[in-house]
Amino acid sequence: FDSFADQEIDFIKEFKYWFLALNWQQGFLGRCALILKAHKTDEVELTDEEVLEKHKIYCLWREAVTKAFNPDKINQAQLGNEEHIHKGHLHWHFVPRYRRPIYFAGIAFQHDTPETQKLSYGEVHKKIVHPAEVRQKIKEELLKYL
Repeated sequence: FDSFADQEIDFIKEFKYWFLALNWQQGFLGRCALILKAHKTDEVELTDEEVLEKHKIYCLWREAVTKAFNPDKINQAQLGNEEHIHKGHLHWHFVPRYRRPIYFAGIAFQHDTPETQKLSYGEVHKKIVHPAEVRQKIKEELLKYL
């Protein structure tokens, strides 16, 4: 994926069938992407082994993000937009959500309020790309628990 310019920072962990990567947009602290190694464009193409590993990785990530940042809720999304970037390559977004102000490395990250909870994700998402140094700290914090 060319969109991961800082792969040494953004790629968190490699598994047999998947890569776990820190999303370069950390509006929601700890947001990650799970990227299938094989090029497939629909979930029906996954093998049983790929599905099982995906579930295991989600559980590992969920535990790590909970210990690291204690989100109030988790959203998962498997989106097919931005085909011009990844040719429809199968991947999931793991998005921690916070119902309280959340700070890490001296930075305030996005959190939900009663008003923003009524809006769609696209309307509240801040497309902020945090510097590599901040993403490295987030990655290190997650890796403590992975």
